[in-house]
Amino acid sequence: MLFSSPDYPLFLIAVFFLYALARWGGAHLAWARIAVMVLLGDVVFLLVAKDPDALWDPIGGALLRLAIGELSWSPVMAWHWAVGAAVLGGALAVGRHHAGWIASDRGQAWIARGIACVLGAVGATVAVAWHAGTLDDVTAAIAAHGHLLVLVVLGTGLGASRVEAYRPLGRVVLLFVASALFYHAWAAAMPGAYRYLLGLLLGMIVLDYYLGLWIERTAAPGWRKALLIVSLCSNLGILFFFKYADFFSHDVLHLHVQPLHLILPAGISFHTFQSLSYTIDVYRKQLRATRSIVQFATFVLFFPQLVAGPIVRAQDLLPQLGDLPALELEKATAGLFRIVVGLFKKIALADTLALALVDRVFEAPERFSSIEVVAGVYAYALQIYLDFSAYSDIAIGSAQVLGFTLPENFRTPYRSANLQEFWRRWHISLSTWLRDYLYITLGGSKGAPWRTYVNLIATMVLGGLWHGASWAFIVWGALHGAGLAVTRYFQRTTERHARAAWPLFGRCVAIAAIGIALLRSALADAGTWPKLVVIWLSITPLWAVLTAWLSRDTPVKAEPAAPIATESATFGLPWRALFRPSPELAGAAAVHRARLPELVRLAMCLAGIGLVAALGWGPRWTWIPLVGLVWGLGIAADIAERGVAELRPRLGGYARRALSVVLVFQYVCLAWIFFRATSFDNALAVLRQIATRETDHANLVPIVTLALMAGFACHLFADGSFRWLRLRFVALPPWAQGAVLAAVALVLRELGHTKIVPFIYFQF
Repeated sequence: MLFSSPDYPLFLIAVFFLYALARWGGAHLAWARIAVMVLLGDVVFLLVAKDPDALWDPIGGALLRLAIGELSWSPVMAWHWAVGAAVLGGALAVGRHHAGWIASDRGQAWIARGIACVLGAVGATVAVAWHAGTLDDVTAAIAAHGHLLVLVVLGTGLGASRVEAYRPLGRVVLLFVASALFYHAWAAAMPGAYRYLLGLLLGMIVLDYYLGLWIERTAAPGWRKALLIVSLCSNLGILFFFKYADFFSHDVLHLHVQPLHLILPAGISFHTFQSLSYTIDVYRKQLRATRSIVQFATFVLFFPQLVAGPIVRAQDLLPQLGDLPALELEKATAGLFRIVVGLFKKIALADTLALALVDRVFEAPERFSSIEVVAGVYAYALQIYLDFSAYSDIAIGSAQVLGFTLPENFRTPYRSANLQEFWRRWHISLSTWLRDYLYITLGGSKGAPWRTYVNLIATMVLGGLWHGASWAFIVWGALHGAGLAVTRYFQRTTERHARAAWPLFGRCVAIAAIGIALLRSALADAGTWPKLVVIWLSITPLWAVLTAWLSRDTPVKAEPAAPIATESATFGLPWRALFRPSPELAGAAAVHRARLPELVRLAMCLAGIGLVAALGWGPRWTWIPLVGLVWGLGIAADIAERGVAELRPRLGGYARRALSVVLVFQYVCLAWIFFRATSFDNALAVLRQIATRETDHANLVPIVTLALMAGFACHLFADGSFRWLRLRFVALPPWAQGAVLAAVALVLRELGHTKIVPFIYFQF
């Protein structure tokens, strides 16, 4: 299920109320509450099945069919509802009276065995049906009875939630049901055996669950390592089969075998890395193996981040599933704000850039001028950031709505002043995973200095290969690995000898000069590939040293997490909340100082409303100035809040950092060409077209330039003003928050496109 699809808001609302109702106890209105929860579960199931006839219980079967005006009676339907009611009633009784046994280690062990047996039976049935050519008929029969299985698990969770001591177990079971259905919504739309991918994922979960227990209980180092290797081979083996079988058999080994043309399961790379982090942490004795198969399965399948991250470590999410966090209004409201921001990034900006420019440029670069191709590369840099950070925003926001905390995944990476900083800001969950489980395993920075640089390059090359089975991805990883290695070499050299910076810089200038001379003489008639290698080998050291030198005096410290809200969200009228000083400012002098930033930010909001109005009714020449006005007012408000006197001494450092940021962005964009290209030859075609230096720009229509400017403005938006917007939204009364969300939904509907663009990282 796509976050940007119309089904997701309904799915999240249903899961939220189902999860929230599971927190309540007591006998008062207990059965009415259970009926509502069953109905919400049926809504979640119906979003996957898309067929009211698939419902077996009379609650959802009757009410939902009545809601869509298709209520009809038949003996078959009455039989279905009777069976469904019996199954649901039995599951409720089991959950209520045997919740203690279910929650125990013994009960969880038996549940794991039961899941393994069911998966084995389903796998054998699928294999036999596939060989007999009746797989579609068997799948249809299983799907027709699938709701009964959902009722068993859902009813057990609802029954457990009625017992105060085991209410957390019931809520985790409900999250497991919702997460499994969320993933199956994608698998159910696939052909053939792909519709059983949820079973494959559950099989991996059961295997890693047992391996974690066995690793913890085994004292012999050799056996522990052997069990870890089993986990690595099983997880990476499945990933390799689906993702790299054709690449290695044809492009690397050149075997004369028939290509498999396998469909890559959604998010397989992400949940593979997530499961591996669990077994590796248990092996390293950094985490105790969980005894609960339900909690472990919910950790792997947790729907907000299942498909495209962020990659959540077991030590971060499993404790939250063991001791469920309370639902908090302020946290949930901040989560809604983050979801809205993510939808704006995705629908209004990323999709516009993709459809209007990026896809066309990379499909046929020879049809565009140099300026247009460069604009397409910049647009892709923005698209992939806006698209992927939008998914992370929606995932983290959805988890916040349910009370969970997921790790940050992006911190405005294009503000980075060197490549090392870029990877501390870009796809943080992946970069830290590669650092902790691959780079350190290879040796990290221990040993001889040359080993550090080899480990950096190897880690990034493998990271590139993780993204896809293509030589272009390997080149992308090599570009980043080499840049990181040279940056680290400069840092190490200057740490030992501060005066070594200038001689090192001079040597890099000489290398660059030699490379340019070779291009103009001996390689003047060479092909594109030799020229690129020479340019890369000669310019990359100078670029890395220059960016490391420019950013040496401007270290970036990790920003502390801003408070969600430190005051009640009952200010009354919304405009009173807008004028109220920020919670972090206290005292009369601070309040007086805060008036100007508050007024400037209010003007920023009005300019934003004016921009939306201009998009619908104003002339096109006003679009870019209004974007600049909104951005400028946000920056001005931050400057007024901090004070010019505080910023003046740092202007020189800011100037050096700005130059370094521009240089790093150019290098990252060069690497993005290989990341986005459909093949290595396609990447070379893009570079060749850039080298033609044509200046026509007929394809840079106003909507494209607006999306480019708005994308850069959002990325470089003032941090304080953005935090002010979030705090003000959280501080609004509920009716005003609803009005804002409704207005944003209408704007996004108008800015949306008829063609749905999948999330970029959905393919990984």
